Amino acid sequence: MSAKERVVFLDRAAFSADDLPIPCFDHNWSEYPATEAADVVPRLFWATTAITHACPLDAAAIGQLHKLKRIVVTGPAAIDAEACGTRGIALYALPPGNASGSALVALLETLVA
Repeated sequence: MSAKERVVFLDRAAFSADDLPIPCFDHNWSEYPATEAADVVPRLFWATTAITHACPLDAAAIGQLHKLKRIVVTGPAAIDAEACGTRGIALYALPPGNASGSALVALLETLVA
């Protein structure tokens, strides 16, 4: 990998309370307990990977996120899949019933490697 990944978790408080292991790839990690609609674009502007549990991402927001490569959904978040496809952003969902920090980091490491 040539550039450092920038991972942003928009609504960490809604996710499982267990600790998140530190991913093994070169990255910057930011997390927020919750994110209001007006804060989505500023928080994800430099992100290469977005993680959301319930924070929605619509076409207007996705259209402004030029560095975003992938979105990982850990819960019921509404994501505009068509906008993702148009922009070449990969969309992944953490399997239901496996919303643990270890499962999330394992998925991220598989996607980024």
